[in-house]
Amino acid sequence: MVSWKRIGIVLAAVLASLALTGAGQVSPVTSGPENQAAAHAVAVATGRADGTGADLVPPDFAEVMGYTPELVLDGVGVRVIDPAGNCSSPAGSAGYDFDRACRFHDYGYDLLRYAADRGGELGPWARMAIDDQFGVDLRAHCADLGGSPGCRAAAWAGEHAVRINSWRQGYGVPGVENPLPYVAAGVLLLTVCVGPRLAGRLHRACVTVATRSGCRAAGTAK
Repeated sequence: MVSWKRIGIVLAAVLASLALTGAGQVSPVTSGPENQAAAHAVAVATGRADGTGADLVPPDFAEVMGYTPELVLDGVGVRVIDPAGNCSSPAGSAGYDFDRACRFHDYGYDLLRYAADRGGELGPWARMAIDDQFGVDLRAHCADLGGSPGCRAAAWAGEHAVRINSWRQGYGVPGVENPLPYVAAGVLLLTVCVGPRLAGRLHRACVTVATRSGCRAAGTAK
């Protein structure tokens, strides 16, 4: 039988957890206008604006970020990647060589960091566009490999992992987060989901022990 009260308590705990972690909330690092060089680079790299290879990298990107992006050719033209990037999603490269798509995604996120460092953080549209292009690249790569179910499943997992993480971070600048709110949220959910069951089992155990003790005491009295 469905316990609507129980469901309501769990949903309330989930909402409280989201509030504790700030999931889905935009927390701007800077308050000024967008960095135009980074904004244009994101727009060109994701097909939202026309441009050349020179438009894909802001002039002082290497100085600010500490590395020089690499321009490569693929089936759709010139792409720019982080040469040291890798697939950090749960699916990883999954044996399907998603490295180029992951390196493009890494560079895209570095554009977000670059813009914030230069005092012109990009709006949520930029991270959404980068994630969208990542999904397009993964699916296109699977199509080039013959479109096997395993490849498509790995691509789906990788794409949705970054989408969920971007939503969780409010589509802001990717960065290191304080773990304490997530620990508190985990404890809250564990308490709500497991606590009542554990309390019920302890109660039943105590009742059983008390009953047996009472029976033994009655037997002794006789």
